[in-house]
Amino acid sequence: MRTSPLSAIAVVALLVFAGCTGLPGADENSSPDASPDVSPDEFPNASAIDQSVFDSHATVMANTSFTLSTEKNRTDRVLHPSEKDVRHMNDTSRFLAEPSNSQYLLDTTGYFSGNGSTYSNGSAEYVLFEDDRTTVRKLSPASVFNESSDRYLWRGLFSNDSMRQLDHAAIDATYEREGVETFQGVPVMRYEATGVDALSDSWAGGENASSWYEEFSATLLLDEDGVIRHYEYEFVWAESTTQRITQSYTLSDVGNTDVEKPDWAEDATAGS
Repeated sequence: MRTSPLSAIAVVALLVFAGCTGLPGADENSSPDASPDVSPDEFPNASAIDQSVFDSHATVMANTSFTLSTEKNRTDRVLHPSEKDVRHMNDTSRFLAEPSNSQYLLDTTGYFSGNGSTYSNGSAEYVLFEDDRTTVRKLSPASVFNESSDRYLWRGLFSNDSMRQLDHAAIDATYEREGVETFQGVPVMRYEATGVDALSDSWAGGENASSWYEEFSATLLLDEDGVIRHYEYEFVWAESTTQRITQSYTLSDVGNTDVEKPDWAEDATAGS
């Protein structure tokens, strides 16, 4: 594991639970058989599912506290005969946000981002490295914790100009409404995109998506207020060193997340 600073900007798409080989799935927390007392008319049509739902989500979440857990699993084919057929790389993260008090905390574990924490007050970030070193630095203009950033709370993070090809390809897919259900006690509409044919070819320069992938699926759970309660996707490559990538984002403790400056950040100084 390398020792590297943990920026709060990029780790959002690089985080996972070890051992997961499929999508972490919203099904563990959802209840499709439940009958929420809410009309499907309260939710957008499937054609409205695109980058704009993340922008609307960011606007709502700026007014409440929340916890966001993200997971990522990547499986690579290994061609060297002395090694196993596949190699698994995993990461997990937990973002705690209290925007009304400009308090944010990120904990990460795993292959891509390393082990450590980042605390932010909305303008600066305090970083705890995996070797217990600490430092204080100005927030990047692209940080999801930077209250002056266009990317604040993931606004625009999956847009086509974000250089995040898989994230953009997944949200740019064709979704279908699958009905209202309950997720963590909240009525949500389930939107699903299934199969390579659901992917747009435009993001890949007009090439047919089926020439790149064998499988694709995505699920998005949206509540009545436009808050994304859960989002996940999976890509399986037809011919590539990378065989499979799964990514998920799960929101919890909305309005009930408290963030305090950790003890290790109290002693951190610039360049320490």
